[in-house]
Amino acid sequence: MYFKYGKSVYILTRILAAIVLLIVLLPLVWIISLSLRYENQIYDSYGYIIPKNPTLENFKRAVNYIEDKLKLSFLRMFANSALVTFSAIIIAIFFAVLGGYGFASYKFKGKYIIFNAIILSMLIPAQITLIPLYYLFTKLNINKVLSLILIYAAVGIPISVLILRGFFMQLPEELRDASKIDGANDLQHLIKIVLPLSRPAIASCVIFLFLQTWNEFLYALVFIPTGKWQTLPAAISKIGGGQYVIPWGIYSASIVIVSIPVIIIFSLFQRWFIEGVTLGALKG
Repeated sequence: MYFKYGKSVYILTRILAAIVLLIVLLPLVWIISLSLRYENQIYDSYGYIIPKNPTLENFKRAVNYIEDKLKLSFLRMFANSALVTFSAIIIAIFFAVLGGYGFASYKFKGKYIIFNAIILSMLIPAQITLIPLYYLFTKLNINKVLSLILIYAAVGIPISVLILRGFFMQLPEELRDASKIDGANDLQHLIKIVLPLSRPAIASCVIFLFLQTWNEFLYALVFIPTGKWQTLPAAISKIGGGQYVIPWGIYSASIVIVSIPVIIIFSLFQRWFIEGVTLGALKG
């Protein structure tokens, strides 16, 4: 079974998988290694992955450095990022569920044109929409935090619609017929039958959206460059040293801290992640 396409092909694919895994993991391991070194060891032991004398000092310095430089609590910035991220995810999932279910279950004029337009919107670079969106929300006098949440939600809707539509199309039509026989309308069918079955697809959307929103830098820096509502990615970008001096230990520790929620979210939803992506991609 393992050698269905030949032993050589099997070995080659495993070697390629190992190389890809190494390429992906090496930067992460290196960042963690730098975060655990004393400042004077970063260059002295540059060729070693495992620090000679591991320390957590950089994590404490990172928190204190950001707080001193921005005059803002690290926990407050962490909370700001969490607020913006989870608010955007909730809004995006809500509209994506409705949109995905509509595209999967109903026939209406222009259905495929609208769906393709939504999917094609993912190809628009963020740099192109940055200035128009900033001008629009400023003219409308909308709160900058709310503006950021709405933008993140709007950016996350297309990929979520794509995944959820594919998943909903896999559900047997008999489920909907049985719901109608029991007297349920479409909304009740969606809430009581479809959504409980959609946990894998929704979990996949949550992971994608969390990665996309939590790490977003450009819009966060432009919309909230200063003040008490700054998010972590924008705050970390303001870490700086003296001339010709870069605090690599502090930078690395900050990156590790910001990455912890991503690891937690993926750990919580990984059991549904692969299933959701696979089922969502089977039927387009």
